[in-house]
Amino acid sequence: MENYKIVRNTEKCIGCGVCAEKCPTRAFTRSKEKYYKLTIMGRTGKKNPRLGQDFLIWADEESIIKIIANTYKFTKEYIAKDAPGGKEHVGYIVDRVGFHEFKKWALDGVTLGDKVIVKENVYWDGINFNSVDNQ
Repeated sequence: MENYKIVRNTEKCIGCGVCAEKCPTRAFTRSKEKYYKLTIMGRTGKKNPRLGQDFLIWADEESIIKIIANTYKFTKEYIAKDAPGGKEHVGYIVDRVGFHEFKKWALDGVTLGDKVIVKENVYWDGINFNSVDNQ
């Protein structure tokens, strides 16, 4: 609180809008503009599950749509030629090719607004499983 006014903590705010919905005094209101967060490369499964990580936040809808279209192009270019059924999880492709190559493709031709925060690197942590560890 500053000068008897509620102040948003920008270091903790993720833009979800829950504060605006829950505030009993309506100190916060939602912006008329819509922003999105893009989380990438999470996957389920027994062999190698992992949580997705934020790639960018505060992006507009047009940018998100372009990034998704660019991800399809990236996948088509780099999918393993011997992928079973011609299918491979995008996360495995990014692991093999590298995050910076994916980022280059994903952001190709995308003009991001001033508010957008793009991760320089994405690191996956936590428990990893593979067939060697489980024997």
